[in-house]
Formats: sequence, structure tokens, C-alpha cells
Amino acid sequence: MSLDGFVVRNLVFELNNTITESKIDKIYQPEKDEIILNLRSSSKNLQLLLSANSTYPRINITTNKYMNPASPPAFCMFLRKHLSGGIIRKIEQINMDRVIMIEVASKNELKSDTIRRIFVEIMGKHSNIILTDEKNVVLECIKRISLSVSSKRQLYPGIKYRMPNFDKKYNLMRTEAGHIRFLLQNANQGLRTGKFILGSFYGISPLLSREICFLSGMDESDPIGSLKEMEVAKLIDTLLAMKTAMSKASYNPIVFVDRKSNEFIDFYCFDLKHLLYLNHISYQSINEILDLFYREKSKFVSYKQKTAELRKKVSSLIDKYEKKLGYLKVELINAQVRDNYKLYGDLVLANMHKISAKDTELTAFDYSTNKEIRIELDPSLNASKNAQKYYKKYNKLKSAEKNLMEQLTITQDGLVYLGNVLFALEEATELTVVDEIKEELFKSGYIKKSTQKKKPEKSKPLQIVTKDGFEIYIGKNNEQNDFLTFVLATKNDIWLHAKNVPGSHVIIRSDNREVPIAVLEEAASYAAYFSRNRGAEKVEVDYTLRQHLKKPKNAKPGFVIFNENFSLLITPKKPELI
Repeated sequence: MSLDGFVVRNLVFELNNTITESKIDKIYQPEKDEIILNLRSSSKNLQLLLSANSTYPRINITTNKYMNPASPPAFCMFLRKHLSGGIIRKIEQINMDRVIMIEVASKNELKSDTIRRIFVEIMGKHSNIILTDEKNVVLECIKRISLSVSSKRQLYPGIKYRMPNFDKKYNLMRTEAGHIRFLLQNANQGLRTGKFILGSFYGISPLLSREICFLSGMDESDPIGSLKEMEVAKLIDTLLAMKTAMSKASYNPIVFVDRKSNEFIDFYCFDLKHLLYLNHISYQSINEILDLFYREKSKFVSYKQKTAELRKKVSSLIDKYEKKLGYLKVELINAQVRDNYKLYGDLVLANMHKISAKDTELTAFDYSTNKEIRIELDPSLNASKNAQKYYKKYNKLKSAEKNLMEQLTITQDGLVYLGNVLFALEEATELTVVDEIKEELFKSGYIKKSTQKKKPEKSKPLQIVTKDGFEIYIGKNNEQNDFLTFVLATKNDIWLHAKNVPGSHVIIRSDNREVPIAVLEEAASYAAYFSRNRGAEKVEVDYTLRQHLKKPKNAKPGFVIFNENFSLLITPKKPELI
């Protein structure tokens, strides 16, 4: 992970300069594994996020707004009891790794001065937030660990707090050139250089290990024993240069961004030269980077978890419709043999003079194919009734084909609709959007009963204003797509949508002005991005004036038809504001 010991050192440096001597004003617990401390200082008020989330654990100053539960959880109440009104005295990093200690001067129940310590362990699924007294006795933790859970390390009230069991490594900040050389000489000479770096020093992530190898002019897969003296010296120099930079607090927080999609790919507390294929964007603060980077990441995971059941239901419906579509196609093929039965009836009537009582077969010449064909006869019926029997089969299959064609259209339309719904769920980043999708499925008959106790709050489409002052709107679900296209847009506005795939409706408000090609291409790149074809190099996007769009009677939300349009190939692009 990018949030390694070196990034934590930068983070602790910033926090000490920002929130030391701040007062803990309010404490909230918006999620089961996250705490928000509202801090007050003489200069400004800040929010400090402490997260023990197993996917994205972290600690950083945040500007995000969090929804708090109506009733605070027990851990939150416990923190309020011990920390409210307390003053943050210092923040320390433990052993150059991902453990941070926040020391708070507070008052106990007798109003006597006391010390409380918060330990934030950023350890993936083992992440935790622990409150101790001044003697490091655990008072409470956000995740209790009993002996039945772990025989190596327990965490629960009353037990002495022990640091996580670090592997036998060394702190680079206390290591000299001679010791590094000693470690290289005594390491397994078949060990890869990258593995050696990771296994020798605290706080170094695979990302930093690759950078160290790159700066040293070697590959991380090179065995230690294959390194020449010049390469060994270069490796030692690189490690010592990083030590010096950290000692001098020479930080330069960077976000690494995909050049095509503008997606945040990674971050670090200084520039990483080996990431040549990404754009490098500098920020003033590592806190700002963590807040931006993890906001979208954690939101994505949170919504994935909260929408998992609904996505499973929609996926199941799609499977059901696909099976039904296959069955209907087979039945349609069977129904299309009806013309044979009409031919048999015609030939039986034309050859009645050749048919005798109790005949089981008629051989007749078909002039349309210039071939003789054999026709089965029911010996219990006369020629006329045999012909009528074939005509009845023909009419039955003709009626069935009409039915099958209707069902085929309904099933195909249902698949398109459900595909759009599933895409909208996968893209959802707001619970209000998910609630609207649930309500839409209920109204469309796909969910038996609405799970909403009250009418969901209306979400808003994404709005972007171009440099030329044109407004671009992007729908987040089918209900919003319908609103944008048939309520908001006027006849001279431009409508865009990725061709033949689930995606958002995009509207350019023209205000009766001519839309520049640059604005059209910008909107088309957003339509491509908010579609199932987002990962493609180029995406075909249809566009037309709003006046050319129609919604068929009884059509499902989000469905439109048009008979006049243009299209262009465009590279998908994520809007800069999200």
C-alpha cells in the first residue's frame, strides 16, 4: 500500500505542525470502524479522521461531511467520556512503521489531570484504534481481540498495550552505511533485491522498494549475489539519501494520475521517478492527498457493500431474462416451420383424387421446389379432414409466432433496461441514487414490494460548466436520465449517449447558441466515460438535438428512440470535478 512508514512520517510531521495543542471539541463515529474528532485551536477548527477500515485504514485531516448515526455507538460514547475537552499534546510515529500515537491531556471523573493515548494501527484487516491510559493499559478499542481470535496478541480493556509484532527489521533512520553493507553481505545471496529491501527496513512498501531499485539502476528481481560493487554502493547511497531527505523533512507530496482517464492511481510523500507512464501532480499537503484519494476509494467500497444485495437481485434477473431469451429464440425457430404445414394442407387438397381410405402417406409433387415430398396422413380421417388438420397446425403456429415475437421484444427490452440499471448501481456513489433505483425497480414491477419506508430524497444529476459557459448535465440513473431528456432539456439542446451500451444521458444546454465542437467533444468524452465502454481506447457516441427524441408509450425509464442523429469516436474522460 502507498500509506507506508515514510508517508506516515510525513503525515505525523504535518499533524504535529497543525493540530498539536488543539482542543477535542466533539467526537463522532459515522461508521463502525471510523472516528471523527472535531478539533478547535486559536486559528481554526478542523476534523481529524481516524479509520480502522480493513480496506482503507488511515488517519488524516478531512473536509468531507459524514452522516452520523442517530444514537452514538458505545465506543464513541466511551471516547467522549475520556477525551472531550482534552488537549492534543503530541503525535508520534512508532518505529518508522504504520502505528501512530496521539497523546491527549485530559481530565478524569474527579476533574484531576490525566493522560490518555490513542494508538491508530494502520495494518490492513488488522487495523485498530485503541485508547489507553498513561501507563498504556488498554481502556477500550474499536476492535476487541480475544485469545480465541489471536493467540499472539490480544486487545481488550485491562490488558497492557503491546505494539504489533514487528518482523525483525531495522529503522532506516538509525542505520548507517556500514550496517547496510553488513546486511547485504550476510543476506541470502539468492534473495531478490526488492525482497531484501522490504525484509530489512521498517516502513518500506513494495512501491518504495521499486523506486529504490530504479534509482539504484537495477531491477527489483536481481539477486543480491549478482550485484556488482558499484551497484551495491549505489544502493547504499540511495537508501542514505532517502534517510537524509526524511531527516530534513524534505517532503513533496505527489499524486500519480492516469494520463487517459485522469483516475488517481497512487500517491507518495515525494516524487517516484519509476512511474514514468503516469502524470505527476504536486500537492501542498499529504493530508489533502489522503483526503482526496481515499474519499472516492472508500466511498466506492462502502456503496459496493451497501448495494451488494440489490446488485445481486438485478444480476439474477438478467440471468433469468437471458435464459428466457434463449428459450424464445428456439421456440421461434420451431414456429417458423408453420409454412410447411400450410403447404401440406394445400397439397392434400390438390391431390384428394389420389387419396384412398386408410392411406397413411401421400406422395405429391411440389411445383415451388420441383420436388416430390411425402406427407403423413391420418388413416382415420378423410382427405379433407387431413388437410384441415394441417391448416389448424399452421394457424396455431402462426398465432404462436406472433406471441413469441411480442415476448421476444419484451424480453430484449427488459434485458436492455436491467443492463442500464445494473450499470447505474455499479456507478452509484450516493445512497439517495440507490434508493431511487430501488423505487424505480418497484414501480417497474421487478421488485415485489418497495423497501422504502418513506419517499426517498431526490438526488441531483451531475452538472458541469465548460470554459465557454455551457452547462453539461449527466444522469446518474434512469429516472434522472428521463428528467434531463424530457423535462430539463429544450428542443435545441444536444443529447448524447454511448452507442448501444448502458450509460448516462448527457445534455448540453445550448440556450439557443451554437455549440462549439470543443464543447461537443467534451460532453461526448463524459458520455463515453459514464458508459459500459469506459475502458475502451475509443467509444462511439451518438448525439442529436433533443427535438428528435421520443419516448414510446409504456417504455421503461431511460428508454428513448430517435431517427436522426450523428456519431463520433471519442476517448473517455472523467470530469475534473469528481
